[in-house]
Parts: sequence; C-alpha cells; structure tokens
Amino acid sequence: MESHNFFCELCMESQDFTPCKLQTIKVSLPPKSSIMKEIDFPALQNHVLSCRLYDSNLHGLSHWKQVEYNGLLLARETGADIAVVRLFALFHDSKRVNDGHDVVHGARGAEFAKTCFEEHRFEITQEQFDKLYHACKFHTTERRSGDATIDTCYDADRLDLGRVWITLDPLKMATDFGAKIARKSLEAGINPKDMREWLAKY
Repeated sequence: MESHNFFCELCMESQDFTPCKLQTIKVSLPPKSSIMKEIDFPALQNHVLSCRLYDSNLHGLSHWKQVEYNGLLLARETGADIAVVRLFALFHDSKRVNDGHDVVHGARGAEFAKTCFEEHRFEITQEQFDKLYHACKFHTTERRSGDATIDTCYDADRLDLGRVWITLDPLKMATDFGAKIARKSLEAGINPKDMREWLAKY
C-alpha cells in the first residue's frame, strides 16, 4: 500500500537524524478561569470526529483508540504526560485526506489541535500544548525527539503499524520501552495483524 511505503520512507529510512526543535506555538486565547478544567474527552472526541476531512478505516477512531491504549501502556515506563498522550491520539490523524501519501496531515492535525485549544475545547498548559503540537506535526517525519512525552506519542502510533501489515523494528522506535515491546513481539513471532490482541495482554 502507498501509505506503508510513505511511512517507511519518511520516518524509518536511516538511523541518523536531526530532531526538530521544540518551539513555543503562539496561540490566541480568550480570558479564562485560573482553575484548569478537567478535559472532557468524550465530548472532544465527538467534536474531532465531526470535523474529519476523510472517513478512514485505517486512520480513524479504532486507530485513535489503540494509540491511546498504547500510549497509556508506554507511559507506565516512560513517565509521559498522559493528558498530552491522550490528546495526541485524537488529533494526530484527525485531518487526513486519504490513507495514502498525505505528507502534511500531521501539520493539519497540529493546527486543528491549536484551534481547539484556542476555543477552550480542552485546557492544558502552554508547555503541554507545545509538546502536543510538536508530536502531531512531526509524528511521521521525526524518529525521536528526546522528550519522553513526545517520543511516547510517536511509539504509541508505531505500535499500531501491524494494522497495515508492518512488522515493528526495535531500532526504529523512539523510546526504550517501545523498542523492548517491539523486540518481544518479534521474539514471540507475533503476526503484525495480531499485535492489538497481543498488546492487550502485555
């Protein structure tokens, strides 16, 4: 499939890379309470779903849910910010226009997350938002950022590559724990299509 080759070529082709610099993203926020509200993830999910550009089977809700599960699994060891990981699961593929060569879908997802942040559809700190934006924008083009939360987001997505028949490569994971899981899946001879079921028992 075209989407498989795209991911492999952009994200996985070499072990030498220059991480993208984490930047502070300028946002326009109206006045809000000094007390940060708990994120209403079901409501946010419904909004994100309603704003999709493309109804995808490969990059849609079932994938988002699996990325969230994978991220929470990884965060037990990586210490990643769970709020950012869960938000990444919703936004990272939310603005795809197809299941193939959509080179800027991450950037569109990041900008959509920015819009939702400015509209107070969820409340997090500026530092958390910067990591969310970065992870969404670069999740198919940067192998590792050096930040535990961003790298957990990357691996949460990569651990679901089995749905498109891609076998995990431990050397191409962003976190040590992600690499460990990838190695174990290879040692156990797990069929890529069975990765979700296998991860559920991890």
